[in-house]
Amino acid sequence: MKENITIKQIAQESNVSMATVSRYLNGTVTVSDEKRQQIEAVIAKYNFTPNTNARSLSLGRTMTLGIVIPDISNPYFYSLFLEIQKEATLNGYTILLYNTSFQQNRKEPEEEEYFQKLIQYRVDGVLVLGGQIDLASPSPSYLQALNRLGDSLPVVVMGHPIPESPCHFLDPENGSGVTTLFHYLYSLGHRNIAFIGGNAGVRITETRLAAYKKLLDLHRLDSQPDLVVLTDYYSQDGYQAALSLMEKSCPFTAVIAANDNVAIGAIRAFGDKGFSVPYDISIASCDHFSAGEYSIPRVTGIARDTYLLGRLLIDTLLQNIRGTSEDISIDFSSSLWEGESCRTLGK
Repeated sequence: MKENITIKQIAQESNVSMATVSRYLNGTVTVSDEKRQQIEAVIAKYNFTPNTNARSLSLGRTMTLGIVIPDISNPYFYSLFLEIQKEATLNGYTILLYNTSFQQNRKEPEEEEYFQKLIQYRVDGVLVLGGQIDLASPSPSYLQALNRLGDSLPVVVMGHPIPESPCHFLDPENGSGVTTLFHYLYSLGHRNIAFIGGNAGVRITETRLAAYKKLLDLHRLDSQPDLVVLTDYYSQDGYQAALSLMEKSCPFTAVIAANDNVAIGAIRAFGDKGFSVPYDISIASCDHFSAGEYSIPRVTGIARDTYLLGRLLIDTLLQNIRGTSEDISIDFSSSLWEGESCRTLGK
């Protein structure tokens, strides 16, 4: 049974001040883990539910955050969303999620429409996690809509900064993952290294492809256009890319895939054609997902701290909402997760 307990009683029983309880309930200031646990224990004991309408009126906020995401089924975005949702809930916010399916090339509904809806719903702030912002050249109408959103609300965008935009940008991609994978495969004796997956005209793909070509020059290896097959980011795209590679006359012993989905699709295609990974072909992934740990073989790839990135994104947005925004320097470097999909050439 829910009991009628006041903030004053919660403060007394949890041995903290009323101000601390209020800050915790309002999400205006981060409360220490010890005090948060004390408060939450009392709240759970009495099944206390704060009056969100009254709180929103007193703060002049809706206590709602908007999230625009291109594909929630993508493990990368899904893991980001889980961390963002957890942190938002701890700070007293609810989430309004728009999954645009942008990467699946669906034209409707347009992201600009979602931006306008978020303004109309008067959310307190917005996270834009990819989508058209990932393109090397976003459309003028998209940029106008994004800037209009940024003029109306605090907005944090995961993507390459747009000059003079009112939004706050965080860009975690710098091509270092491809560099790590290339050097790893090179150290195993591979010299004919292919690159598959990703979309042409997408900034993350262009960044990784530029790093790949730079490494070919660095190691004085011939650049072979036939060893680059751009498709998309899903398993079926990896499958088709691998088939395309095998149809060409250019030899290769190793493959860098856009992510684990692409790598898993490629492994299946190689297997269907009688080739074994890693004994005939080594393959490594630019984005390691947990699913890659359960494939046969386990996919070697670049592990990224999506949980840290998720916390950084939501914390940055909350700081913007509270007017306490600070420039935070975060190391987005990645690490190599070694599976079973690569082997030393000749062994």
